[in-house]
Amino acid sequence: MRIAELSEYLETEFEYPIDQQSVIERIGSVELDSPDVDHPETVEAVVDPVGQETYESAEELFATIVGNVSDEYIGRKFYDDRGGNPPATASAPRDDENVSF
Repeated sequence: MRIAELSEYLETEFEYPIDQQSVIERIGSVELDSPDVDHPETVEAVVDPVGQETYESAEELFATIVGNVSDEYIGRKFYDDRGGNPPATASAPRDDENVSF
C-alpha cells in the first residue's frame, strides 16, 4: 500500500480508539510501498517497536506509522528547496548536488 493511500485506509478500516494488538492482528501484514525499497516494511514491523497501547484516532495511528518508517521512505535527506545548504556541521551532511526545477 502506498503511504499516500494509508490515511484514508486507516479511517475506514477501524473504529477508534483501538489497541495496538488489534491493529497488528488486522493489518499487520499490510506492506508499505516505497520507491527505493526492494522489500517493503509491514505495518507490524513499524508499529510493534513503538509500544503504544492505544490509538485514539486514525490521525494518531497514521502519524505513528509515518513517523517510524525507515529512512528509505524519506526523499532526499536534508534537502531544502527553499534556499542554499545550511553551513556544514558535524551532524548535518551537505547536499552538494545543485538541482533546479
